[in-house]
Amino acid sequence: MMFRPISILVQAVALAAAALSLEGSRTPTDRKPDKLETPQTITATILGLEELLDEAESHHRVAAVEKLIADDYWGITLGGGIIAKRDVLAAVGGTEEASSQSSERKVRVLDNAAVYTALVFDRGIDSKTQEPYTLATRVMDIWQRRGREWKLVNDQATGVTLNRVSQ
Repeated sequence: MMFRPISILVQAVALAAAALSLEGSRTPTDRKPDKLETPQTITATILGLEELLDEAESHHRVAAVEKLIADDYWGITLGGGIIAKRDVLAAVGGTEEASSQSSERKVRVLDNAAVYTALVFDRGIDSKTQEPYTLATRVMDIWQRRGREWKLVNDQATGVTLNRVSQ
């Protein structure tokens, strides 16, 4: 079989046209890039998400809490127990009225995660005794960027006696 220069040229043009067509039909991975995230913008995002979470928990907004917590979330309670997302959602859906106030809020930004720490005062009425209570805890929440969203993936609460809060 003999190749003629013209058939090689036609094949080369056809291959180039196919390559250009394929390149042009590629779907860009991100048509509009996200705004550049800096440690400052991530910190602001995490602080805002923590406020949303506190507000949703205090007002029994289960759907809002569900959106903020990862499906594979787990936490460590004051008593050392392990809880999952379903446990948090069950508690949020309860009837106990409580409010939270956080101070000493800090965020440490990592590659695709952020560590939030705070001193939290929870005030409410004990559902068993009907007595008011104040509970002080230091919390550490781990947020992870999953796709375009930040999700709470882990947390731990440590009880603090009220007279030691200022130390």
